[in-house]
Amino acid sequence: MRVRSGITINRRTVLAASAGVVALGAVGQRPTRALAQDATPVGIPDVPSDFKVVLHAAEEQDWAYVLSNLTNLTEEWPDASLRVVVDGTSVYTLASDNDLSRRLGELSEKGVVVHICPNALKEHHIDASDIPDWAFTNLGGVVALVQAANQGFHYVKP
Repeated sequence: MRVRSGITINRRTVLAASAGVVALGAVGQRPTRALAQDATPVGIPDVPSDFKVVLHAAEEQDWAYVLSNLTNLTEEWPDASLRVVVDGTSVYTLASDNDLSRRLGELSEKGVVVHICPNALKEHHIDASDIPDWAFTNLGGVVALVQAANQGFHYVKP
C-alpha cells in the first residue's frame, strides 16, 4: 500500500479505478441491436431444432422454478428437447399423487423426459414403485446430468 497526495493506493483502489475507466469507456457507445417498440430485440433467430435443455431439481423448493421453465419452454419452443433430472430432497414430491406429479405427467406426454435418481429414492426410503410410470429411475442423478451434457443439453439449475 502506498500513500500519494493523500490518496491511499492499494489493490482495491486500482481495481475500483479500472472498473470506472471501463464503465466510462462504455458511455457513448451505441447499442449493437435495435429495439422494437416493445423493447424486444430485433433480429433474434428462431430457436434451432436441436435446442436441448436439462433442468436439475435437487431440492423441493426447486420445483416452482423447474415447472415454470418447463411450461414456458414447452409452450414457446414445442420442438425443444427437454429433460428434468430429479435427485436430493426433490424426490419426496414425486412419491405421491399431487398437482406437481400430475403436471409433470402432462409435460412428459409433450416429450419432457424425467430422470429420477434411484440413489436419492433409496436414501430417502422411497420405493421406486411409488414413482409414476412416465419417469425413468435407471440412472443416477449425476450420471443423467453428465449423459445430457455429453448429448449437447444445456444445464439449468435454480
